[in-house]
Amino acid sequence: MIDFIENIPTSEVTGSTYNPRVITEGALEKLQYSIKRFGMVKPLIVNASNNVIVAGHQRKKAAEAIGMPTLPCVRISTPNVQDEIHFNLLHNSIETSQNRVHLEEYEVGAYHYCPSAKIRVENEPKNLLICSEITRLLSQYNEWGSVVTDGDGVVILNAEYAYCAKKMGFGVLAYSIPNEDVQEFLECIGIEYGKYNFDNLGIKTYHQFKAQLRRRSTDGRRQNTSSLYEDILIPRLQKTDSIIDVGAGRMAYMKMLKSQGYDIHAYEPSLMAKGSNSLDMKGIIANILDAEKTVKANGLFDYCILEFVINSIVDDEFEKAVLTLCNATLKATGTLITCTRNLEGVTRSYDQKSNSIGKGIALYCLDENNYALSIANGIAFKQKFHTRESYTALLEQFFEDVKVLRCTANTIYCACATPKQLSREHYEEYLEKELNIEYPGGFHHNKHRGLMDALIAKVAERYD
Repeated sequence: MIDFIENIPTSEVTGSTYNPRVITEGALEKLQYSIKRFGMVKPLIVNASNNVIVAGHQRKKAAEAIGMPTLPCVRISTPNVQDEIHFNLLHNSIETSQNRVHLEEYEVGAYHYCPSAKIRVENEPKNLLICSEITRLLSQYNEWGSVVTDGDGVVILNAEYAYCAKKMGFGVLAYSIPNEDVQEFLECIGIEYGKYNFDNLGIKTYHQFKAQLRRRSTDGRRQNTSSLYEDILIPRLQKTDSIIDVGAGRMAYMKMLKSQGYDIHAYEPSLMAKGSNSLDMKGIIANILDAEKTVKANGLFDYCILEFVINSIVDDEFEKAVLTLCNATLKATGTLITCTRNLEGVTRSYDQKSNSIGKGIALYCLDENNYALSIANGIAFKQKFHTRESYTALLEQFFEDVKVLRCTANTIYCACATPKQLSREHYEEYLEKELNIEYPGGFHHNKHRGLMDALIAKVAERYD
């Protein structure tokens, strides 16, 4: 049975420090109107131990503004803050109603609990991805959600939740509104009352290695091969070419090509020690010193590889920093070979209609800049998604000639030639940012200056 309390004093319900949504004054006023007009038809979700909000920060803010003395709340037990963040994001991303569900027990103008036996599913859902996530949450937290019906018991908000609850033998908490108010209610819930914003979550750059896709393993197995390497880079290479991989992961491809006699080097600021999840600081510094020695002795590189790194940056400033480094490593005739994740793959996953869902499919909650938040092993990290147009526009800030080599639903592949000459001040600012990132405990290795100076000197001579 759902743990629902309809009248918790508003003063006893507190917001969390990590609220991943922000709301404009205009949207807040519209939310206040909706609550005054229809009532608080959707309960807040709070942590059972302390009434800290898990989902519903904006509803609480609007309720306080109009003087509501109490709030309807569903209470759940979450083991840690990371799970609360994840729950908040997932809960706020499933407010859809793409299938038809009818409740045979309901009460117009009030909350009512409808048992599973009285829930009638009239058609199968179209979005199995959302239903998969709802089912997972129901399995982990038991009953946590609610629905809104019209005056005839037809679910008009969160029908997918009712469908999943029925399939798992749960009932649903429902609020029913009169039929004459349905049209205006649907217009109100179609308004965006809050946008995702992850800036206050304290995500660190060194957490972002979690966002990088895996590729060829270090023991030579080909389970996670790189199309960027296998299909695009390697067929172009000559043994006389010099190559640097920016964001080389565990450096499996670098080691493979080096063993074959290629002149390849790597920079990976989140290099992990072999067989562990600890940062290999000695290895990180060794790669920087190797690149410094190479640039001083032989000049800039013929190829720079950037595979999915833009997907794993923490903010747009680091996006600039990464591409500044790629620009600075290349000769006038050099080429950046790069790929990133396609926003189309995210939007397509929300329209999943097949009968099975692959393990790699995830439900992404995007902010207005197309960053998504994910959590793995208790660590929160961001992922950035681009369209074909936005990625080429970004690359054109750093290269004169940008060509899209391939564009699939999930990945955009590009080749960029003729690196632009940026100002010395730009190189100083962004190379410092990229080559000397913060590590746990506020540590900076400060071993980057030699490479920075070498790159800036060579870039100044690049088109002489």
